[in-house]
Amino acid sequence: MKKIIILFFIVAFGMNNNVNAQVQQIEWEILSAGTIIPTKDAQSLGIILGTEVRFNLYDGKISTGMEFSLGGYHREYSVYSEYYGNVKFTDVQTSFLSFQGICDYNFKPRNKIVPFAGFGVGFVASAYDDHQDGFFISPSLRVGCEFYKFLRATLDYRIMKYGFNYFSLRLGFVIGGRNKKI
Repeated sequence: MKKIIILFFIVAFGMNNNVNAQVQQIEWEILSAGTIIPTKDAQSLGIILGTEVRFNLYDGKISTGMEFSLGGYHREYSVYSEYYGNVKFTDVQTSFLSFQGICDYNFKPRNKIVPFAGFGVGFVASAYDDHQDGFFISPSLRVGCEFYKFLRATLDYRIMKYGFNYFSLRLGFVIGGRNKKI
């Protein structure tokens, strides 16, 4: 694990020393907050909080990095009772912790408004009402727009275990990633 962390910092600082680049190499979305829109058995909207570190490659056209997020929402599920012979709906709090590798393509990296599309793959730890589900792999698709290199809106669709997929709409504040003055 220590070797991976050391390699990560070597790559990060090595990319930052490229003097011919027009866009700052590292950007950090300090905080992104938003809402979760579940696609199955939803009782209400949820909340998601996260942070991302991205590296701009090819003069800002491709951003790759890591995302860490946590969130939760209420859902309902049905249970058949042999005693009562009917279906009972139960409210369940679903929460998760996610760590994903992400890759975005920025369509106009030097403009003030930059639309992007991308994907992510990572690990999720989920739980519902004091029952641990464990770790599983979760892919996601992302689209969004970055405004003036400091505000970022992201809509992503995450595929979760047991079909509890969801959309999330987040707004984040970014430092770095701006055009360099050469």
